[in-house]
Amino acid sequence: MKKYHIDIKSTAENDLKSRYLQIAEESPQNTARWYLDIIETIEKLDPLAELCPIASEGINTQRGTRHFILGNYRALYLINQLVVDVLHVRHGKMERKL
Repeated sequence: MKKYHIDIKSTAENDLKSRYLQIAEESPQNTARWYLDIIETIEKLDPLAELCPIASEGINTQRGTRHFILGNYRALYLINQLVVDVLHVRHGKMERKL
């Protein structure tokens, strides 16, 4: 099994920051735990990267965007040689587009 480097792109960081601020308004005591759980789960993507399915957003593209379920969230990512580029982290109810 290949060993991948996980690279969280600025688009995914922006998704996380935006959601963090929303959660902080609703439930400030849960925001840090939520954020750490998401980051820890993304870091565990390494051995699973090739096993996760192509996301519906990536079916009609040559890029092969995959998705990984993180509880109520989805991480959208690409595999580029030995790097997993995490493009977005979205709530499952969000519109499915790249």
